[in-house]
Order: sequence, then C-alpha cells, then structure tokens
Amino acid sequence: MGTSLIPAPQTAPMRSCACFNQSKSDPDYWPYSLRVCEMCIADDCTTGRVRNCGMCGAVACDADCGVEMAECTDNEGWNNMGCLECRRKECFSEIDVFKTATKGPDGRDVPKMTRVCVKCLEQCTPWVRYDFTCRLFKCNTRLVPSDVMERKRFRTFGSSPLNLLPEDGLAAIVDFLPNNDLKSLYLTNSAMCTVSERVAQTRVEEFHHEFPTGPLVVGTRKSPFGGHERRWIRCEGTNDFNIRAPEDGQVWVGILHYLEYIAKEAFYLGFQTDGENGDEDAVCRFMKRQDKFQFSQVYIKDGPNSNSPIVPRPEHFNSSADGVSICSSFILITDASVKVPFAVASSEDMVSGRNRFICRLFCPGSGTKNSNRDSLGSYGILCKSTSEAGTESITWAKKLDIMEGLQREDSVFGLDYNTETRELIVHSSRMNRFHSNEYTLPEMEGDIVFGIEFTAKAAGIKGSLMSARRCDEDEWTQFLTYTQNGEPAPAGGPADLLQGGLDMLGLVRQRRREQDGEDNRDERIRARLDDADEAINIGVMRVRNHRALRMGIRPELLPLPDAGDNP
Repeated sequence: MGTSLIPAPQTAPMRSCACFNQSKSDPDYWPYSLRVCEMCIADDCTTGRVRNCGMCGAVACDADCGVEMAECTDNEGWNNMGCLECRRKECFSEIDVFKTATKGPDGRDVPKMTRVCVKCLEQCTPWVRYDFTCRLFKCNTRLVPSDVMERKRFRTFGSSPLNLLPEDGLAAIVDFLPNNDLKSLYLTNSAMCTVSERVAQTRVEEFHHEFPTGPLVVGTRKSPFGGHERRWIRCEGTNDFNIRAPEDGQVWVGILHYLEYIAKEAFYLGFQTDGENGDEDAVCRFMKRQDKFQFSQVYIKDGPNSNSPIVPRPEHFNSSADGVSICSSFILITDASVKVPFAVASSEDMVSGRNRFICRLFCPGSGTKNSNRDSLGSYGILCKSTSEAGTESITWAKKLDIMEGLQREDSVFGLDYNTETRELIVHSSRMNRFHSNEYTLPEMEGDIVFGIEFTAKAAGIKGSLMSARRCDEDEWTQFLTYTQNGEPAPAGGPADLLQGGLDMLGLVRQRRREQDGEDNRDERIRARLDDADEAINIGVMRVRNHRALRMGIRPELLPLPDAGDNP
C-alpha cells in the first residue's frame, strides 16, 4: 500500500458531558448528549451555546447534566439584569461586558469566560459568596459577576506549574510543609486556601483524639500576679466528639494552629522553639509522632489515710460523670467538684535502659500570695506486681511532691530513670528555680511504670491540666541546659526581689568594710551606711513590700500594710 497524498484531517481532543454513552436502559438516559472538540469550544467562546466551565473545562449538555453551571453576567446581585435567557439575548456577545477581552498570563488577549462550574466557583471564592440567582420570578439560574471571575481565573494558580497538577497531587506536595508554612500558604490566594484546608483537615483528624475534646476556647486572661493580658487557648473537655470544624473553629487551618499552640504550652516545648537557634518545626514534628506517651490505668486510695494503699479503678474516668478527662498524654479537670485524690499510670512499662520524661502541671489561679504552698500532686515510679492468688499490688517505689509555685501557675519537672542501674534523676522547679536530685531505688519485682498523682486541691481546680511526654537524650540535654541557671522567672517576683535585696546588702557591707579599713574615716558616710544597712535589712524581711525593698525606705517611713495582707 502506498502513502496517500491527501493530508490527514486536523483533529483536536474531545470533551463529553456526563450523559454521553449512557445506555438506553439507564433511567437517566438522555439522547441529546454532548461530545465536542476543543476547536469548537474555542470558536464558541463569545457565543456561549456550548455550556463549558472557563476554569476546569467541564462541559454539560443542559442545566440538568452532571455539572451545575453558573452564568457570568455584567452587574452584581443588587443590580442584576437577569440571566441570558430572561434578558432575551441569543448569545453572550450581545452583552457589552463580553465584547472586550481580558489579558492572559502571557499578555495576550483572551475571550472572557461565559460560565463556571459550581465546584470551581466555591474553590476560588471560599470566604465571600459572589453568586446570586436571576432576578426574574421562578428563574433559579445562578449568576456571578464576570469581572470577579476574570480576576480569579488567572489568579487561582496563576502561571505556576502547580496549575498543571491535579488536586490530589498538589495536596500531597503541600503536605510536606510544616504547620506555620501551611498557614501562610492558606493566606496567599483562594486556590491554595482550598488545598491548605484539605491538608489541615487530614492532619487534625490524625491526632485530634490525643487532645481533650472541645469546645475549643480562644481568648485572653489576666495573670493573677498582674501585668498585661495573655492569650489563653484551651480545651474544655465537655463535648462528646473530638475537636473539629465548624463546631470548634470556622476552618481546619485555624484549628491546627490552635492545637499547635496548646501543644507548645502544655508539653513545655518553648525552650526548643524559641531563641536565635530555636527549631520552629519542633512542635509540628512532635504532633506527628506515633510513639507519644499515654496515660492508662487510674488508681484511687483504698482508705481515708494518706498512707492508704492504692487500688485500680475498674474503668476509666468519664468526663461527664467524674469531671476528669484522660486522653493520651493529657489529664484535664473539667469539673471543680472532683476534690478526690487519684493517680494515673502510664500505659506501657519502662523500656530497658534510660527513660526520660518532661511533665507540666498547670493549675489556674494557684501560686498567689495568699496560697499556702500546698502539694498539688506527686510523681515518680510505680511498681505493679501480681501475687500467686492473682491479686494485683501497686506501690510507689519512689514518689516526689509537686509543690505549688511562687507567683506562677505551673510546675515543670523532668525525670530520668535507668532501669539497669536503678538510678533516678529528678530535675524540678522550686521557688522559681530548678534543682536536680539523684536517688538509687531498691530492687523491685514487677512491672515498672511512670505514675502521676493528683491531690484533692489540684483535682478541685477546674482547668487543671497535666501533660507528659517522652524525650530523647538531645531533648533532655537541652532541657537541662535551659534550666540549669534557673528558668526566667516573672519580672518583679518575690524571688527576684529577695535575691536583689541580698545582693545589695552584700554590696553595702563590702563598702562598709572598705571604709572601716581606711585611716581617714568620714563619720557622715558611716552614718549613711548604717541607715542604708538598717533599711535594707527591714526590706529583705518584708519581701512582699516591693517599694520598701527596692527603695530602701527606713522602717518608720514604711506605709501601713493593708488589712488583707499577711504580716
């Protein structure tokens, strides 16, 4: 066979509607389905006889076909003239707004789009609804301003190569971004907002069961120690479902941002993320970890005494009945009427070798000047053993108290236990300063687990939150380095004032010794030093009188204390 001298006809890709190739036995069969090529669509761009989306290219044979379309029009909703049919127009080119072209990304003139599908419309305008229905009675045709869609047409993905990717592929690429970059991408444009929202929903649904339930409250609160209001984001823990949109937030990206904020505060991750060399993605990586610490068994005391043995509670706490919500690494007091001591153990036994934990207990309103500095709880090592009769025995191998802080509402402590040498290192805060202690535990028979105990005082404060996490050697080293010189305490706290007063007292006494060693002594200087020494001694003893301590006021000039102040 020879080669024909007649050239092959010019062909173009074909598009078909949802009704194409339907069987006659199909109840939705329509004999007038549409199959059209790209060239015909391009020729029909100003006429509008072919119903096609100007963004994704989907076609439909009529209004009842699979893809719902919205017509582009010239005016906004409050001043619209109706749809093309109601205005008795044969084609879109009879409307003035479609007689001019728009500029494409490459600078060439492109005919304006006549229709857009509902899916593309919702993706490119997620915040504000621009579409409306025809003004004529009983006409339900959806309309959208043409100028709005032309602005969105080439700015949904712009000229970026990402426009060539399907939504699933683009979401897979965006999933590599950390949470902070995902939030920034969400605020760039409408199309990226949709993709970011999809990725954020997937991330939240992966770990929202590890957080207390909602409602998710976003607000501010004033510190009981004075100062400016601070942001306070918390989970109430009273809902029967996990945190989700739109109940706990309008968008999933916002919920993800709030959960990251809660995780940073609760798990004491600030020393890893803040500072010049801080790792901004540390919280994001921690939230994606699958081997998080988990609380499991609940124990209560079998008797009224403090030394009474603890026994397992038969079932988990129910937040609606007991006022305590326990999920994964969190213990949340949801009702202030609990006031019953209880203990919670970890779900897994300690592995062979080093086991390191960083914990934080937050009790709103604690640590004020009128507090009694009571114990808020305990932490340590629990030993679980089973007798031959099958009776389970639980004892504390080592228990350390969590004391109420001084002008701070949280208590942070770390624990490092070596199962091979039975050496226990505890790094905890007392009086706004961290101290380390080492202990050697006796030999124990049974399973070794990490345990937390709430006293009646901490269990009776609504919003008390205990959180614990495992850490590796690098994180433990950073934790010790950050706290070895004392964590930065609140400015103007009693501990800082006391230390400042003692330093000033030592300086004055050193100057006095230098004056005494000189041959020519000035009586006037010695008199001033005596007055300053006496005033500072009085100020150091009266730690709560900040003005007297800082200014060195003489005792006879001190203001009288208020009736509510302790002497």
